[in-house]
Amino acid sequence: MQQLSVRLESVFELVRESRSVLEQGRVIDIGSDHGFLSVRCLEEGVSDFAVCTDIHEAPAQKSKGSLIMAGFKDKFTVMVTDGMNGIDLQPNDIVVTAGMGGLNIIDIFTRIINDSDDQSLKRCGYVIQSQKSTHLVRRFFAERGFIIANETVCKDRGFFYNVMRLEYTGIPYELSMRQSYYGPCLLKNGDDLTKEYFAHLDEIFAVRARGDEDIRSMLEEEHED
Repeated sequence: MQQLSVRLESVFELVRESRSVLEQGRVIDIGSDHGFLSVRCLEEGVSDFAVCTDIHEAPAQKSKGSLIMAGFKDKFTVMVTDGMNGIDLQPNDIVVTAGMGGLNIIDIFTRIINDSDDQSLKRCGYVIQSQKSTHLVRRFFAERGFIIANETVCKDRGFFYNVMRLEYTGIPYELSMRQSYYGPCLLKNGDDLTKEYFAHLDEIFAVRARGDEDIRSMLEEEHED
C-alpha cells in the first residue's frame, strides 16, 4: 500500500469520504507532484481512474513513474497543464487541490466554475487543502455556492494543515468573520487537536490584529459573542 505523509493521509480520508456519497469515478489530482495520492486512491478502489496534472513537466513525469511502478499503467493519464485547463468534468469526479496557496486554488476554481455548468459541478466532489489564505478560500467557495461538508485538521512535522470536503449546491451564502478564519465545521469540533489548532491561530491573530482590520473585526465579533 502506498504510504502517505500525515497531511496527504488526511486528504485521502476526505477523498474516501467524498466517494462514499458519489458513485465510482475518477480522481483528478491538480498539482499532483509525485502522484502518491492517486496511487493510494487506485489501490483502495476509491477511484477507478486517475487524472494527474501539473504545470511543470518534471513533477508530471514523477506522477507518471509512480503510477506505472504501482501497476496502474492503464488507469491514469498525466497532463502538463495549468489547473484543469483542457479537462472537462465528468459525473462522479473528485477534484483534489492540495498543497497549494489559497490564491492559486481560487484562481484554478474560478476557471473550473466558468468552464462548467451547474449540473456538472453538482455531480462531483471536491477536496481542498490550502497552505495559506484559507479564510479567503472559505469565503470564495461560500460565495459561489459550495458547502463545506466536512473539515479536518492534522499536524505534520510540527505544522498544522486543514482539509476541506466541498459539495456544490449553487446557492451562495455568507460566513461570519469567525467562520471564515476558523472554519464553520471546525468550530463545532471539540477534539483535542482542533483545540490545539485554535490556540495556535489565537496566538497568530492576536499579533496580526494590530495591523489587520479584518482580523481585528473578527476578534471583536468573537468578544461580542
